[in-house]
Formats: sequence, structure tokens, C-alpha cells
Amino acid sequence: MRLTSLNELLHAGERVEGTWALTPYHTLQYRRHRKREGTIVLTGDLVGAESTGLTLQVTGQTVGDDLVGRTLTLRGRWQVDAMNRLTFFVEREGGRYDRLTLHGAWGLGRRHELRYHVRQSSAGGPSPVQTLTFAGAWALSERRRLTYVVEGGRGGAFRLRGTFQTPSILAKTGELRYQLGVEAAGRRRLQTLTFFGTWRVSRTLEVTFELPMGGGRAGALRFGAEYSTGPRGAITAALTAPGGQPLGLEVVFTRELWRGQGEAFIRLRRALEETAVEGGVRGRW
Repeated sequence: MRLTSLNELLHAGERVEGTWALTPYHTLQYRRHRKREGTIVLTGDLVGAESTGLTLQVTGQTVGDDLVGRTLTLRGRWQVDAMNRLTFFVEREGGRYDRLTLHGAWGLGRRHELRYHVRQSSAGGPSPVQTLTFAGAWALSERRRLTYVVEGGRGGAFRLRGTFQTPSILAKTGELRYQLGVEAAGRRRLQTLTFFGTWRVSRTLEVTFELPMGGGRAGALRFGAEYSTGPRGAITAALTAPGGQPLGLEVVFTRELWRGQGEAFIRLRRALEETAVEGGVRGRW
């Protein structure tokens, strides 16, 4: 038995008609279309993911045994649905797809790489957790959604539906929280992604939140802003999405934050004075 480039199974040169499916505990199966003995042709555990692939290790098989113990990579595309669940569309012949929806939890790695944690079946005892990790870069869409652009080919982007937490934050804390709702096993729960980085204001009054990424790279979330000045030299930036929509989030830059950067602080104050308009100052994109 072998796997073709379109994720079809061949046995003795003949195609095994079937569908890829995922059990509630994330065991991957290939099931015959015709219900008879040997309906489940192959079973496997999830072991990894890439931008256009899902990898499993074959643990059971009813037609032959030449694939048992081997790893197979199904080709297709990833997507996040309206409930923030991770879904993989297995590419099949004739433009068809088998849809595999995972039920798990989002998380971040040490370098802000996006991760998805799923529980798998276990013979007695606690169910092991499998982590799928995706390399990519963060951005903010015009619809105010936090977006993760996956590296490598046509993997696309994950647009997470949620809101930024904490209406007002001090720039010196170097922290940004994003809360999203995820549905699993028919229940909806809230999760929070916490980013750690550095807040900065550019010469054009664009606000960026710089965060370390893998491979020594530096990523950044970019915002528009409407500015106002406060007591003791503080400057508040009310953040907006690329399309200008307010995010309900403001960042406070204090005089202490600009210690040792007096020239930069003065330049920012002058820029605010020069571009001041009624009701605040709007940064340029």
C-alpha cells in the first residue's frame, strides 16, 4: 500500500476508495466508502504539521502491513473557522477536500510562534497532548483581527477572532494580551494569548509592538494612533487598525520610558503639535 500525491491510498495497484476522518480524540483514520469488514483501512496518530501538510504515524492497518510504523504526510491547506478551531483540508482528486477539524487550545512558543495543543487517545491513564507548531509572522488585519501569516508556500493565514484585553496599558510593561473564544466538545471557553515585546513610536507617528521571533528575527504588530498629551509629559496613543477602526486600546508612553532618549521625546512632542487637530492627533500610515 502507498500514498499518492493527492492523498489517495493504493493497494496492489488499485485505489482504495475512502475518506480521511478524525476521531474525537484526534486519531486519524482512512475509512472505506463501502461499509463492510475492514471499513477502517488505516489509523494513525498526529505527530506534526507544516504550512501545507499534516503528518501522522501509522499505528494500525487492515489492508496489508507495509505502512505500519511509518510516518505519512497528507497535503492540503490549513484554516481557522468561525469558532477559532484549527481545520485541515486534505487535498483529494477532482478538487475535493476531506475536512479535519481539531478541537484544542491555542498557545505561543518562546519566540511567539503559534502553537495548537490537542489531546489524543490513550489506553488508560491521562490522554497525551500533541503540539502542532507553525512558523510565521504576526500582523493586524483591517478588520481588527489578529492574523498569523504561515511561512512556506500556500499555507495561508490564520485570522483569530477576538479582542485586545486591558483598555489602557503602560508601554513600559512590554506586554500585549489578546483574548479569543474557542469551542471544543460543544463548549465555548476563553483563551488569552500573551505577547512580550517593546512598544515604539516611529517618526511618522506609527505605533509598533516589536516582538522577538524564531531564527533571531524581529517581528512587529503595526497600529495607527490618535494621540493626546497628559500630565507629567505622558503621551497616550489610542490605537487603530490599518483601516482606521478604533481598537478600544490605548498605550501610555511616560517620560520615564524616554529616559536617555530626550531628543526622540522632543521630536515626538513637536510632531504632535504640528499635526494637532480637534479631538486628537491621527498618525500617518
